[in-house]
Amino acid sequence: MRTRDKWRDNDRGRSLEEHATALAYICWQIALDRARNLHGEDFDYQSDRQRTTVIAEYLHFLVHVSDRLVHGQIADSSRQAFVGVLGRGVARHFQRNLEDVYGHGKDYATPFIDDLNARCAQYAADRFADGEPGFSMLRGLGRHIQDVMGEDQTNRWVIDHVMQIDGPAAVLELKKSVDNLFGTAAVLGGVEAPD
Repeated sequence: MRTRDKWRDNDRGRSLEEHATALAYICWQIALDRARNLHGEDFDYQSDRQRTTVIAEYLHFLVHVSDRLVHGQIADSSRQAFVGVLGRGVARHFQRNLEDVYGHGKDYATPFIDDLNARCAQYAADRFADGEPGFSMLRGLGRHIQDVMGEDQTNRWVIDHVMQIDGPAAVLELKKSVDNLFGTAAVLGGVEAPD
């Protein structure tokens, strides 16, 4: 997957909001790619609802992992605001894309944010060390996606695939993008230094 995760003009400082907005789009791209990859690996979506729910599960996971990855790169006092902007940005992408699939006039973002908060609370109890999610975090992601996909003959190995291949691949892509966006103090510009 090719991700646009570098600023064109690195000399200009970027705000916390600009970083979060850029990362929200990157999270959307990664989640969409991982959902497509499941289909490409011959797992079967029975409906658009299943597919969009799998995308949502990846987004919840990626927002939480983003929070863990930026810990120590931005001040704790700024991190909450960063994650708030990131979550709302991801929810906007989710809203727009679900409107394309299911039609306008419905609020898809609010239930997404509610689920995001619940998932982040669950993932917060899981181990995350050296920039890597622990087994229980990957298992949680896999279990949520397995619950969406079902356990019929075609989909019964979804959890294993997510834990061993797609989850780690998503984290690797996200880490690369976070490193590219936050790689140097010059890129951080006006973002407050870590406590």
